Amino acid sequence: MTGLPLPARVVPHGTLRRLPGRVLRVDAAARPEIIDAVTALAAAAFDVTVTAGGAAPDVVLVDERVEAPAPLGADPRPGSRRGCSEAYRIRPAGDRLTIAAGSAEGHFRGLVTLLGACSDVLPGLEVDDHPLRAWRGLSLDVVRRRFPVDEVCRVIDLLAVHGLNVLHLHLTDTQGWAFAVPGYAALADDDAYTAADLDALEAYAHGRFVTIVPEVDVPGHVPARMARVVPVRAGVHPFLTAIDADDPGVEALLQAAFGELAARFASPHLHLGGDEAFGASVEGFARTVAAASRIIRARGRTPIGWQEASRAGALAPGDLGQLWIADRDRLDPEKATAAVPVEFRALIAQAAPLFAESAHDAARLGAAGVGVIVSSSDPLYLDRRPSEASLDATQHEAWQRLGNPGYEPTSSLSILDWHPESQPDIAANGLTVAGIEAALWCETVRDLDDAATLLLPRLALVAQKAWGDADRDRVTAAAASSAPVWERLGFGAFHRSRDIFRP
Repeated sequence: MTGLPLPARVVPHGTLRRLPGRVLRVDAAARPEIIDAVTALAAAAFDVTVTAGGAAPDVVLVDERVEAPAPLGADPRPGSRRGCSEAYRIRPAGDRLTIAAGSAEGHFRGLVTLLGACSDVLPGLEVDDHPLRAWRGLSLDVVRRRFPVDEVCRVIDLLAVHGLNVLHLHLTDTQGWAFAVPGYAALADDDAYTAADLDALEAYAHGRFVTIVPEVDVPGHVPARMARVVPVRAGVHPFLTAIDADDPGVEALLQAAFGELAARFASPHLHLGGDEAFGASVEGFARTVAAASRIIRARGRTPIGWQEASRAGALAPGDLGQLWIADRDRLDPEKATAAVPVEFRALIAQAAPLFAESAHDAARLGAAGVGVIVSSSDPLYLDRRPSEASLDATQHEAWQRLGNPGYEPTSSLSILDWHPESQPDIAANGLTVAGIEAALWCETVRDLDDAATLLLPRLALVAQKAWGDADRDRVTAAAASSAPVWERLGFGAFHRSRDIFRP
């Protein structure tokens, strides 16, 4: 098998037949709704042409429930897809294969696994597979780097190839506002995504069984343009600004922003941010997070907030918190003050008490009965530099500017050694792990090549960790074998990790 994640169980049975011209004929009568997306993904990622029907198909899709353990955590999927099993089974049947599954998504996962094993022959495979976790995602910063719609679609294809099913779009931050809000033309950046753009992304993701979870980050991380439409409580530094739901027009803006996201995206969850609100008063923070939560619920959706949102007391059982601050990354005020220019010292002074509170966020989430999406900055923040060198000397210069220099580098393979339930703050507070989500923050990202260098191969390792543990040597070999797929999808600048692509 090539590519990640590796199936839970796979037994090879040689070769069944040739595939002239790398054409895979699929009898998809049981699932006609998936064939267009599979055909497009097969061509883009695997250089395989999928055709539907025919007198002598290579693969037959069978509508049959496949018994498997229920995945752990929160189901991110909308509407009729919620609760549908992703489990599938592949078996040889003469000189062809059958893929059994009880849902379109299970058949999609099975076909992607098969495509990763195809070349000019149809392999004989016996596979039993299902995911360990229900929520397997990537958070993508599209504010600091405004990826065009076609590039976000490439990211969605990458997620689909690796069995990831959530794209968390971080749409607002100090640097800008990335989507148009009806009635607030002065708020959105000039190159913001239009309603049509968001609709296109939703449709593309839906076809590949990826749920887009959109985020409006409040009350902090306020872009300068927000002052054009509502009062902004300014501080001595741009990061020390915030909005307050008590001020005129703020709640109406939140209604419009979350309303637009609810109209564009089918996700049962909307993300309200809540992190690093350095300029907000304790009371103003609580008011604004509570207002955003109330607005989201009124739209029939479930709120998610970064871990600091727990301090507002507004998250309830069934809601989700997102843990991101790893123990090793907690702020050391003295060290930080000595390391930053003078103009940032006021920021450090005001941020220090808020960061000190981060040590108690997990306990607050546990006490409130709130499950957690785990995005621990170590090892899941992919703007953290890997500690191992690249085999490609031309990448050394890129690594001088890429990534957050405030984070100590970590080995890419450390992802495979990490277990969320064993993370100290989760274990100590009896938290329920609702899902796993890597994050790519784009302060240093100029283009898709930069994103590729930071994302890969680590995102593929995260995908394996979310799908289920597997033998380390097989995982690293499968990650290395994914390189042609990444190149076809436009991610050819991936990090040539010395630990993965061994010399």
